[in-house]
Amino acid sequence: MSVPALVPSAAVILLLAALTADLLTCARERAPTRRDPLVAGAGLLAAPLLAGALALDAPAKAAEFLAAWGAALAMTVDLVVLLVLLTHRAPGAGENPGVRRVRSGSRRVPVAVGASALVRIVLVSTGAPGLGWLSAATGVVVLVGAWWLFRRDEPGLPEVRVARLAAIPVAVVLGAFAVTATGGSSPLVLCANLLALLGVARLVRAAAPLCSRAPGASVGGAAVLVFLGVEALLAGIAGHGPAQDASVTALSLTMTLLVVVLGAITAVRSGR
Repeated sequence: MSVPALVPSAAVILLLAALTADLLTCARERAPTRRDPLVAGAGLLAAPLLAGALALDAPAKAAEFLAAWGAALAMTVDLVVLLVLLTHRAPGAGENPGVRRVRSGSRRVPVAVGASALVRIVLVSTGAPGLGWLSAATGVVVLVGAWWLFRRDEPGLPEVRVARLAAIPVAVVLGAFAVTATGGSSPLVLCANLLALLGVARLVRAAAPLCSRAPGASVGGAAVLVFLGVEALLAGIAGHGPAQDASVTALSLTMTLLVVVLGAITAVRSGR
């Protein structure tokens, strides 16, 4: 067996260890740190490196991995947005936004990311079932949440205490959708899903303080939810779970990241 043929199996072991260590660290250190962007960036840099190692022996496998990673990354960006909305806690009077209450709101984030990783491992190992009805139901719920969020006329994100209980179920559902979107049951698909989750808990806790002071966070969050809800609803009506090709992946990432970047710029400008 050639060295590139061993890459997927070795990568699964390394990624499981890295993701576990990352989640345990986030569970202990709930406040944002300077290492958060570095860990998240390492996951993005590791994808082309792994694809390059695969391309030495099998360019087709490298292309398969990159396609699966792109689809998993699109779902993971959706997960980051939803976890920020569900676990964010608005600062009270006299509190510094993004300090004590953000720590409290982030307690469920490492657990939710771990649950998403677990369901991806199980479904890749056993095969993803048809998720049409679940996708349609999720789309309806997300659209209702988008309408509620859009109607809130206040800076930052409104605090919805009951919704925090949905953080782990949402992570599980999106984990199942990610496996459906990436397709297949090979170690490459599992590598793509685990790699896309590396640094997610850190991104969520880093984004929460920005959302606490961004004037248009509610509108931006509602716009992302509308896009996610329509996508999930249409996929469910078609009779399957979210299925990503290159164009859908690019559109999903572009739409979500555009709203996130605009919201971050607004938050920085408002803090000056």
